[in-house]
Amino acid sequence: MFGAIFINEIVASNNTGIQDDFFQSNDWVEFYNNGGIVNLAGYYLTDNPQNLTKWQIPATNGGLTTILPNSYQIFWLDNDIDQGEDHVGFTLSRDGESLILVMPDGLTIVDHIDFPAQQTDISYGRSCDGCPDWIFFDIPTPDATNGYIQPENALLFINEVMTVNGSYIDDNFGEYDQWFEIFNPNDFQVNLANYTFDLGGGISWQVPNNDPTSTAIPANSFQIFWTDGQVDQGTNHANFSLPIEGGSIILSGPDGANIDTYIYEAATTNNSWGRFQDGGLVSINFGSPTPRFSNQLVFVIPPELYINEIMCQNVGDTLDTSNDYEDWIEIYNPNLIPVDLAGYWLSDNPANPMKWMVPTTHPDSSIIPPGGFLLFFADEQQGQGWNHTSFRLNNQGETITLRSPDGFTIADQIAYPEQFADTSYGRFTDGSPQWVYFLETTPEYSNNGATVETPTFEKDDLLVFPNPATAGMRVNLSLQTNWMLFDARGNIVANGLKSSSFTCPNVAYGMYFLQTDHFSTVKLLIHN
Repeated sequence: MFGAIFINEIVASNNTGIQDDFFQSNDWVEFYNNGGIVNLAGYYLTDNPQNLTKWQIPATNGGLTTILPNSYQIFWLDNDIDQGEDHVGFTLSRDGESLILVMPDGLTIVDHIDFPAQQTDISYGRSCDGCPDWIFFDIPTPDATNGYIQPENALLFINEVMTVNGSYIDDNFGEYDQWFEIFNPNDFQVNLANYTFDLGGGISWQVPNNDPTSTAIPANSFQIFWTDGQVDQGTNHANFSLPIEGGSIILSGPDGANIDTYIYEAATTNNSWGRFQDGGLVSINFGSPTPRFSNQLVFVIPPELYINEIMCQNVGDTLDTSNDYEDWIEIYNPNLIPVDLAGYWLSDNPANPMKWMVPTTHPDSSIIPPGGFLLFFADEQQGQGWNHTSFRLNNQGETITLRSPDGFTIADQIAYPEQFADTSYGRFTDGSPQWVYFLETTPEYSNNGATVETPTFEKDDLLVFPNPATAGMRVNLSLQTNWMLFDARGNIVANGLKSSSFTCPNVAYGMYFLQTDHFSTVKLLIHN
């Protein structure tokens, strides 16, 4: 029986996919059984390698926990165990994490997957049932044989081009590179994986199929691709540069059929050339380019607002309305008039600026009084209330942005460093430019006068060698410890339990961060 059960496919962000018996689109995991009949009752599921017994599958309904030979079983990761034995007591993070199936002894791992950041409605599964390789599926295959199905070609438009980007918008590496924008006018998401861009003269690039978070375009939305020749920087970085004097870009479907051809002209620094109307026939020069947004964007200038205080490891500090300890973000209004945040956008990913919108359905709650504060819980639990966002915060550091209702104009933005348990990070005084750690947190209250210290945490004197390292190389640690390896975006790319060495993973060239369970963090440069 052991080894016959596989974690076969997952969806960590389900919006329009399959529904459970309660007509809810929740995260799910599919198990595949290639052996005899197996009842999973008593097994454990966890997303935390440090807690292998996080949730135990109940033994009260074998019909929901038994898997027949060469069959599948779906479990819903919705933290709603009252809905049945196949509803798990935790949810998955779309930013990527671990999922582990453990034997009833609470020690023996049956199967384990560290999955990367996920795109809504695109699953991540084994290339075939039980196979070792994992791929993304644009069309998920719950309760069915795994296999990639290429969606039909979609209507798409090359919408805007910037060939001389002096300082207008930077990529995920802080570089001001050329870019072009694709517009998806459909009422469904389109993943450009396997589509091809062609400049003519033998210059072409096929979009990779290994990171849909950078290549999928939501319905009636936009996506930009960087033409910097640095494909190691992500799946939305093309292998060519655009001629600055003008030229043409051809977009073809995976079957080679022409989708769109766009002719652009030369533009001065920080200006773009694009369609006057999204997908329209007439093109003009834009003095105020609109990457990732409509070319007819109406700018909404926000009043003065501040991201004032955040907490990324809320272990026992502040309870939300569901009596859970969750990450939180506090917004401060320094004005003499109230400000309604309904329609504003919060995001922890600059490449996805409109990640979560403050609902417009609770006007009495979303107003910040003069000199007041408003708290948002970053917990991916939108069903728990209007002020619960669709994302969590990364305690290794990332960027939080508050944008006006136009989705483009930044009201405030903070790039924060590593965070620690029950310690908030905020402005020294409300709205001031200096950021400090608060041992006395002040959610929805003034930061002025709060206890400010530089917290001390027990640190290991960790050494990592060799450093830099290359993929496949054996990397040694100076002590035996639990560890996780993060990329620059905060995604876990590898981890280990009580080990003093590991094999360097095959990842893109760049700086990575190795953290132990005692808060030691060491930079590790990985090159090809």
